[in-house]
Order: sequence, then structure tokens, then C-alpha cells
Amino acid sequence: MSYRLHSLKEIPLELLPRIAEIQLHDAGLLSKLGYPFVLRYFENAIKDEKAFGFYAQDDETKEIMGFSLASPEPSSLTSKLTEDKVWFIKNILKVFFTKPFVFFQMLISSVTIQSQMDEPNTIECVYFTVDPKYRGQKLGRTLQKALMDEGRKRGYKKIFASVETQNIASLKATQANGFTIIKTFREGMYHRHRLESEL
Repeated sequence: MSYRLHSLKEIPLELLPRIAEIQLHDAGLLSKLGYPFVLRYFENAIKDEKAFGFYAQDDETKEIMGFSLASPEPSSLTSKLTEDKVWFIKNILKVFFTKPFVFFQMLISSVTIQSQMDEPNTIECVYFTVDPKYRGQKLGRTLQKALMDEGRKRGYKKIFASVETQNIASLKATQANGFTIIKTFREGMYHRHRLESEL
């Protein structure tokens, strides 16, 4: 398997739905909100001046295999979902009536994420997600490492990540990149490890 990493900021817009499709395989809250939220989130992320990330593309097939995303202000990426009020109200009402537990989890998580990033010169590994057919080949580890290298170049001193306790593959990849668990906490329906690494 041979592939290259490209800046997520430079992804052709017609390929962004593929990023959203890969993210839907993730068990996190954003995926549970559904495709419209996932696509809008990444549309906002590639426009955000402070966020950065990478996507892996197969050299032969040109298929996108996975991606990673980091930000010094992850709560601002989430809050951008509410900027188009009409769109947000229409879509969040669908979630409220069809997935009420997801709606209430969103409220809990929005409070938690704001309290997590309180150190200067730090970034959050928001996502590193790999298409299921490409998993088990250390691609997630490579995508996360690219965030760490880029964060270091940008002058950040530390990187944080939250990984669900049952997501053993992501936890192993994150620890292989030098992260250590600093606490384990409950966030509504999620039970997570909070990890950090120096850059």
C-alpha cells in the first residue's frame, strides 16, 4: 500500500463528501448527529484559519483513505455549526425528534469541550479517522503524527486528545505516538481517556 498525505485545507471541494463518509464510520457524537452535520463541520474546518489537518490518498486508486484534524480552539469549530441559524434549527430539530439522546449528549459535550482547552500554546487532536477497509495498517498513527509535526512547526508546545475507553485501536495508536493518559472521565454516554503529549 502506498499513499501520500495532503493538506486538508487543499482538498478539492468535490472530495469533501468522502471525508464526511469516512467520519460517519466513527462512533463519536458528530457522526451520530448525521451526515448534514458532518459535512458542514468539515466545510467549516477547511475554512478555519487556525485548524489544520491531512488526508491520505492512495497513489494508485486516488481514493481517500483517512484524515486527521487539529485545532487550538475545537469549541469554535463546533460553534460554527450554529452560524447559519435557519440551517441549524432545521437540522437540530430533526435530531431532537428522531435521536433525543444524541441531542442531550450534544448539550453535555458542548459544555465539556469548552473546559478542556485551558492551556496556552496547545492544540487538540480533534479527529484521526481511517476508512474501515484501510484500518490495521498504522495509517491512523501516521495521520495523527502528521498533526503533531505540523503543530510543532507552528509553535505549539503540547497536544491533547480524547479517546473513548472502548476504542482500543485509537488508544494504542495515540499512545504509540507518545501520548499518556492524564485522566479518565465520563461525558454523558461516553467514557473517555484524556491524553496529552509534548510537541
